[in-house]
Amino acid sequence: MFSDRTSSLIRRNLRMGSGLILFTYIGAHLLNHVLGLISLDVAEAGMGIAVDVWYSVIGTVLLYGAAAIHFMMALWAVYERRTFFLPPAELIRIALGFTLPILLIGHAASTRIAYEVLELSSDYSRVVSNLWATGSQGWQLGLMAPGWLHGCLGLHFAFCRRPLYRQLRFVLFAVALLLPVLSAVGFVAMGRELAANSAAIEAAREFLNPENAAQRLVIAQWKDGLLNSYFFIIGAAFIAREIRNLLERRRKRLITVSYPSRAVRVPRGWSVLEASRGFHLPHASMCGGRARCSTCRVRVTAGEEFCPAPAADEQGTLDRINAPPDVRLACQLRPQGDISVIPLVRTAQPIYRPTTLQRNREREIVVLFCDFHNIADLAGDHLPQDLLYLLTLYVEGVGTAIRAHGGTLSFVEPDSICALFGLDSGLAPASRRGLQAAGAIERVISDLNSRFGRRRDDRLKISVSIHAGRAAVGEIGSSDPPIVLAVGDAIDVANELRRAAAAHDKPFAISERVYREAGLGPVGQDQVALRYSGSDEPIAACLSDVAPVPSPSWTLHGEQSRRAALRRFWTG
Repeated sequence: MFSDRTSSLIRRNLRMGSGLILFTYIGAHLLNHVLGLISLDVAEAGMGIAVDVWYSVIGTVLLYGAAAIHFMMALWAVYERRTFFLPPAELIRIALGFTLPILLIGHAASTRIAYEVLELSSDYSRVVSNLWATGSQGWQLGLMAPGWLHGCLGLHFAFCRRPLYRQLRFVLFAVALLLPVLSAVGFVAMGRELAANSAAIEAAREFLNPENAAQRLVIAQWKDGLLNSYFFIIGAAFIAREIRNLLERRRKRLITVSYPSRAVRVPRGWSVLEASRGFHLPHASMCGGRARCSTCRVRVTAGEEFCPAPAADEQGTLDRINAPPDVRLACQLRPQGDISVIPLVRTAQPIYRPTTLQRNREREIVVLFCDFHNIADLAGDHLPQDLLYLLTLYVEGVGTAIRAHGGTLSFVEPDSICALFGLDSGLAPASRRGLQAAGAIERVISDLNSRFGRRRDDRLKISVSIHAGRAAVGEIGSSDPPIVLAVGDAIDVANELRRAAAAHDKPFAISERVYREAGLGPVGQDQVALRYSGSDEPIAACLSDVAPVPSPSWTLHGEQSRRAALRRFWTG
């Protein structure tokens, strides 16, 4: 009847709309408790307004309709979800959502059911007095907390990327924190006021009178019946999910998702992000899989014919970042056949959200500079709009090549891009990744020149310089995410390599140490010795017209092999 795209949009809107109604109800309930700080009479007046609104026909339909819809959407999400390897905040949100009805059913039985079936009043004098008399005030204090936290987390995940939300986030956090705290204090204040009220004490005694045991039994039966039904429905959803998984495995409805490091087999219908989480593969995702950010984006390198077209949410995010056609959001891409992907925003650990770098840490790293030498010439021959479009493709292409091989962008300028390798690994793998990134950058520039450089004067002229050394690395600035900056010998030597590449008109300048740390050897390249003010020893470097193609046969075995290799390197 509806397409998958339309069905997804309808379910999302129903979940959001019903959730907002329930969140409004919970917020109004907490606010009414806060009025108890003024006096019991003021809280009773607020309760009278709430009863008129929520116990009316329209209010009843809205409240219970929203509760039923939100609950059904939650059950469908549980059934549809392929894995529960989720960020901790997401797991907490789901757990709180399913915990709230357990606490709420008992409260509803003693208020709404007592009001409708037994014609008992829902005023604070009766309800609060009975709670204190039966020792259930602790449950009441924690009653709304799961629902309030569930709603706050849901709104945060939904709107955390919106500019207005980010501007008001501290005010919203204060409201989210203070409202339940003040509500609890107001409830305690009402309990103390009622403890000195003889009429309230008498009403509580009457409720506990053995003659009213029939009323208490009816309320308990309603409570037990609702709880049993609730647990049965939840269990049925999880059982149905397991049956579906079993049928998928038996029918071998599996596809292969290939990453740069490994390939995994998952059921057809899983998203690429679910495949990463299900097999504990590192995959960044800031919005939790809602197509609101682009941190989970991947480049599809094979199997594009098995990828459904992007839905409206995904397409909007892709348009916002000017993504090329082969880039998709992993959280939305549900391939129907075997595909190969490369995550474009790298995270070192399977925690699904970016981690914080240890500040001001001195360590061995690999530094890569990509310099754009003829940008001034192109600026004089092209319109600003054309040059901006070319720069956008250049920065996106080089940045993607760096991130795809494990690099971290330190700074990006129109004529220079700096990247750091080895922030989460040793120097050997960082050196290999740096060399691989150089080859990927060459392919990016070659592709851009083939598309735009029909004349020789229009071609991009770049140089890539790579060095391995020691530097102090840390985060600076208040941006989100902050800038990762490196200062030290590694940067100074890399700058010497940049000057050498420009002086010799070579597109690639790689220090000998990068090859040595990678366990590889340069072939057919010019060798130079650079003087560096921080050291008396010259820096061995290799200059080349093409991207370095390391020879795996030149592997180092100990200090003796290293010295022999260096002699061959310098003597040719």
